[in-house]
Order: sequence, then structure tokens, then C-alpha cells
Amino acid sequence: MSLSTFAYRHRLVAKRTIAALAKVLPATASRRLRAFAERAAFNLTPQYQGETLPPIFGYWSSRYLAPDAHRLGIDSPESFFLSRIRQSASAGNTPVRVLSVGTGACDMEVGLAEQLKAAGVQAHITCIDFNPALMRRAAATAQARQVSALMAFEARDCNLAFKLPPQDVIIVNQFFHHVTELETFCRSLRDSLTPGGTLLSSDIIGRNGHLLWPDVETEVQRVWAELPAAKRHDRHFNAMQTRYRPIDHAAYSNEGVRAQDIVGCLLAEFDFELFFSFGAAIVPFIERRIGFNFDPQQVDDQALIDRIHALDAAALSTGRYPAANMIAALRHKGAVTQAPVHEPITAEQHVALTEQQRAKTMSVRG
Repeated sequence: MSLSTFAYRHRLVAKRTIAALAKVLPATASRRLRAFAERAAFNLTPQYQGETLPPIFGYWSSRYLAPDAHRLGIDSPESFFLSRIRQSASAGNTPVRVLSVGTGACDMEVGLAEQLKAAGVQAHITCIDFNPALMRRAAATAQARQVSALMAFEARDCNLAFKLPPQDVIIVNQFFHHVTELETFCRSLRDSLTPGGTLLSSDIIGRNGHLLWPDVETEVQRVWAELPAAKRHDRHFNAMQTRYRPIDHAAYSNEGVRAQDIVGCLLAEFDFELFFSFGAAIVPFIERRIGFNFDPQQVDDQALIDRIHALDAAALSTGRYPAANMIAALRHKGAVTQAPVHEPITAEQHVALTEQQRAKTMSVRG
């Protein structure tokens, strides 16, 4: 057994050890430890992990998420990014200067470069990630797939201020929720965006560490109590749980470290042209820990997911609690020329709901 395989198989012990150390170390040392753990995780986690969502996620996303997104012109985050790059090219920005931040091994970005090349769209994509090994791997992939001339790769810590040559399109795909110095990062993005440029993102914007907000957890626990024992098996603990047990992933890494602050930090530097937020109480039942307990071919399981989604969607649309995910397009302050699109609520309303839930967590602690 290789060292990486051994480390991956014993990751739960490592997570608990890091979480315990992070509680007693000084703040600076704790942040460095979590950052180191995250870098190690990206090196050790098998690449196939991205394809291991449970089948019930596909049922929910195709039945509910995809139709809602399609009405907003979004078929997937990747196609959304591609269409916005092509729009920029149509507006006369050639070659389109694209910056993608927090890219990992750049699988999506290499795919975008291939599609743009095939469509005859002149573009250059700069990829940034804090992991030099992943940048080297990405450069090799781009070379093998004959798009290296259209791409550049740079290892950089985005918690530190930067200002790059002006970019027409900036993509932050599932990365904001890994950033500790969000205010600095958002200012760096602002300083690196052309006056008419667009910032695009698909990200997680729920409670820090991917915990549940109080009102979200109330709904989750209510449904959990109704489930038969077989449906309450938690793969994280490899055991049946009498109650759903939220896990603070920010305790041992930068996973979701400041997720709840993302929208507010973006509002301080940009205006939202599009803000599509979705998913809260439904999330635990369709992700990896619990989702494999449900079979999309079983009518009873379909009905359960339908019911949870209905109550979740109603709560989100009426502003009972904020969503945990977003797809968004933003521009410089004052640069949004058409009526902003928001579904189901505005970014400002999301921030207000987040503050309400944050206050509830503080009152519970008190």
C-alpha cells in the first residue's frame, strides 16, 4: 500500500487530530496547519472523488436544480462560464483575457480552452492555484491536449494581495469558500478586472465549515427523526445516527472557512448582475455522507426527496433562511446596465438572512 493510499484511508483520524491541535495552537499557527492539511488533501485525494456523488443527487439536480438554472440561461457552471467568455469576445474583446483562480489541476479550464479553440474564439486563460504540483500537472495536461499556447499557470497564495494585468473575465469556481482573507481577495479581483469585465462564480455560501444554520438544522432533524434506521446510516461515522450530526469541516482545513461571509465581501467590491442561490435543508440528503442511503429508482425515496425539496424551496423563497450555494455574475460598482437578475432573493437579502441566522447561533451559545 502506498503512503498516499494509507493516508487517504486513515483521513478521519488525521482530521480529528488536526481539529484538536487547531483548538490549542495560536491563531496564526492554526491557520497554517489548516492550510497545510488542505494542500495535503488535494495531493492525496483520489482524482475520481469528483465523480462519486450519490445517484440521488442526480435525481434531485435533474428534476429541480437544472430546470431552475435553465430558466436563467445556465445549463451548468462550465457552460455558463463558456457562454460569458464568448459574449465577451462578441463584444470585441479579442483575445479575451480570462483569469481562473483556485483551479486545482485545471480540468475545467483546459476543457474551456479546447472548446474556445474549436469555436474559433481567441482567448487566453491564466490559471492560479496555491499548489505548485497541481500547476505543473495542469501545464502537462494542456500540452498533451494541444492548448498550452492558450494558457498560463501560476502558483500563488490568494490570501495575499495581487493586481494582475486587466482581465475581461474572472472565474472563481468553488474556491471562495477556501479563502481566509476574503476582503483582500475580493479587492485583488476588483483590481484585476477590466472596467467592463465580469466576475463569474459557482460556490458554497452557507454557514462556515459547511455546518447548518439553526433554522436549516431544525428542518433536517425533523425529517431525520422520521427516517427508518437504514436510511440514517452516516458514511462519515460508518454507523447509524439517531440524530443528524453536522461536521465543522473548517476545524481541520480551510474547507468552508468563511463561506458565510462570501456574499457580503463581494457586495463590498462589486454589484451582482446575477445571483442564483439554491439548496439548504436538502443538501445533507443528497451529498456523499447520507445520499447513498436513497435509491432514485425507488418511489418512496423519490417521494422523500421531493418532499424535502418542496419544504426547502418554500423556506428559501420566503426568506426563512439563506441558501448554501450560488451561481453568480458580478461587475464593477455602477457597471451593471440592465436590471439585476436574482432567484429567489437578492444578494442583499441573503446577507440579511445570514446575519439573522448568525445571531441565532450566538444566542444558542449564550
